[in-house]
Amino acid sequence: MIKHLIFDFDGVVADTFDMNWALTQEHDETATVDDFRAHHDGNVFEEPKIKFKAERLSEYYSEYQKRLVPSHIAQAVGPLTRLAAEHQLYIVSSNGEQAINAVLEQSGVVDLFARVMGVETHASKVEKFKMLTKEYGVTPENALFISDTLGDVKEAHKVDLRTIAVTFGYHDRERLALGKPFQIADSWGEVEKIIASIAQE
Repeated sequence: MIKHLIFDFDGVVADTFDMNWALTQEHDETATVDDFRAHHDGNVFEEPKIKFKAERLSEYYSEYQKRLVPSHIAQAVGPLTRLAAEHQLYIVSSNGEQAINAVLEQSGVVDLFARVMGVETHASKVEKFKMLTKEYGVTPENALFISDTLGDVKEAHKVDLRTIAVTFGYHDRERLALGKPFQIADSWGEVEKIIASIAQE
């Protein structure tokens, strides 16, 4: 039975591609959009295609928080509210927890999530998945991960976690398919249908 749903934030819960691409360009004017997409083919900290200078990271996180607003997550509020009625929800992100919690609070949905784990918790999503196992009993049998990048699909495979890969975020279907996710969905409606179809396993 699927009890736990783990969500990536950027590209899934939040429609932030344009905002994050703009922040990346401000950091590195030589970066291309292909570089930006490739940056998410693996762990963005361990295998970066765009090298963020350490002294600029705090500036990036600060600007990210200033620009992240409720409209970025508006399309996810309804589906997340419905899913939270039947499942325990978590966010596992590579971005800052303060910014994520702030926009969830502003949108009135912060209480839908049992835990928000960002870069402050750990740079590796593999390690964060392990923490969820230890703290909440998350297992490959009772959980699903919903993400939008090839890099996340790869990290989930390392702990045998099934991923629903969504095409409405940072990576398209062809790129996501390279990681062999459990399912690929083109909309929130499809995500909900997939979860409902296997919820009673």
